[in-house]
Amino acid sequence: MIIDYFEKVRKKLARLKWLIDREVIETEYDEDVNLGIIGGTITFKDGTVLNFKEIISLTERNYRFHYMDKENRLIYRWDSAPHHKEVKTFPYHLHTSGGVVECKLVSLVDVLSKIENIIIDHLEK
Repeated sequence: MIIDYFEKVRKKLARLKWLIDREVIETEYDEDVNLGIIGGTITFKDGTVLNFKEIISLTERNYRFHYMDKENRLIYRWDSAPHHKEVKTFPYHLHTSGGVVECKLVSLVDVLSKIENIIIDHLEK
């Protein structure tokens, strides 16, 4: 399952090559405990940057996907840290420039799709 997920991420990144300027991504998989970690930085051609870390097991997914503009200002941060108990989707939430809002569980593939849409929307304007 985790190795399959890493392959899904690799395929998504390959489809997005036309939007990506640089990527530094590391993966680690421990088959003894069935735990995977993927993390790194992706710089997009519009200057935006995604810093991320995702920890995946058979029963759990913890993550931080921090998306910034070219001046390193927050655009979005999808997060599973248990520090916003007031959010209905706790522990999953989304940091925006306007504050913290509800957000369902997401994966790196989901976030990359969202960023792809954001960049394409900006290109069309």
